[in-house]
Amino acid sequence: MIGPSLSSNMNAFPPYLFKELDKRKQEELKKGKDVISLAVGDPDLPTPRPIADFAAREVKMSSNHRYPYGCGSARLRKAITAWHYKRHGLKLDYETEVTVLIGSKEGLAHLPFALLDRGDSALIPDPAYPAYKTGVLLSGARVERLPLKEENGFLPDFGAVSRSAMRRAKMLFLNYPNNPTGACADAAFYKEAVAFAKKNNLWLAHDAAYSEIYFKKPSPSILSASGARDVAVEFYSLSKTYCMTGWRLGWLIGNARAVQALAKLKENIDSGQFNAIQETAAFCLENHAGLVKPIRETFKHRTEFFAGELKKAGWNLIEPEAAFFVWARPPAARSSLAAVYEILEKTSVLATPGSGFGDSGKGFVRFSLCAPDARIKEAARRLAGIKW
Repeated sequence: MIGPSLSSNMNAFPPYLFKELDKRKQEELKKGKDVISLAVGDPDLPTPRPIADFAAREVKMSSNHRYPYGCGSARLRKAITAWHYKRHGLKLDYETEVTVLIGSKEGLAHLPFALLDRGDSALIPDPAYPAYKTGVLLSGARVERLPLKEENGFLPDFGAVSRSAMRRAKMLFLNYPNNPTGACADAAFYKEAVAFAKKNNLWLAHDAAYSEIYFKKPSPSILSASGARDVAVEFYSLSKTYCMTGWRLGWLIGNARAVQALAKLKENIDSGQFNAIQETAAFCLENHAGLVKPIRETFKHRTEFFAGELKKAGWNLIEPEAAFFVWARPPAARSSLAAVYEILEKTSVLATPGSGFGDSGKGFVRFSLCAPDARIKEAARRLAGIKW
């Protein structure tokens, strides 16, 4: 018996990329293969011990066991504003320009519901983290691709956006440091992006989840650009910064109307993140430098090593400046999916097909360096031995 039909919204979503990759991984493991997974961007490093110890104490406090305050505790929002002032020189109103999220992915998916109407469209980078499309599609809006090309350093060319793409555009997503390419953007680019958004009356949503995993110089905030707060908001996350992916806490800052709209929407959807985790997030921000430096150095070492080994093996790539991904094309032309399956078959190393991040990712493979150093070295050794 089939029963009632599902929502037609479900037709908008292909099978989740990482679920399919995990299925293939499990099949190989059942064959007795020694699979090294470099597919998912989930840090293997444990959450730093001082964070876990602080959280353990907070969990036991009965005052944390009740419903959390909708847009986040005052202590956490004040800690967020203090951190951004120290890190970016931004002065934020913790009452109106900050709201706490149950992970930045949740906020990215919900924001279009607060800003878009059916028939609107959103400009979304291609390749890009798949979550940007989620809320856009479910809100009845359309996705307009914004190609990120290697020759442009994986930055969008705003001058190349067609009139037809702009006709119903109301929102623009950006993400730097970038997943999947590892590219970074500077203050001049953010100035250009803000000017483009203001000229075309667009909301600008910038995902800065990887802002603290930089290898050369600190990543700027898009809100530092003149006039940015007229149109822009920016997402942050504990997940990659402190190796806390499972803890699920992020935040949104910027334009007060947009921030408060998302906060209002969330009041009707969820009850906020567990107070103990919010208290722990404040602790992280108040002790940021000592906690994040070892994490950043580890990913810098891994990324530089692995990118160098791929280059020696004939792969084509631009060395990443941040995050923990290597975005590369194999020595012989292959479709992304064919390359990933060939690598898995020949080496038992699992990567992610670039095509899973959009049409502009075709021909690329993404390696996520979220495995112990010894396994990354072994993966590099295996990849070097492939006969294409």
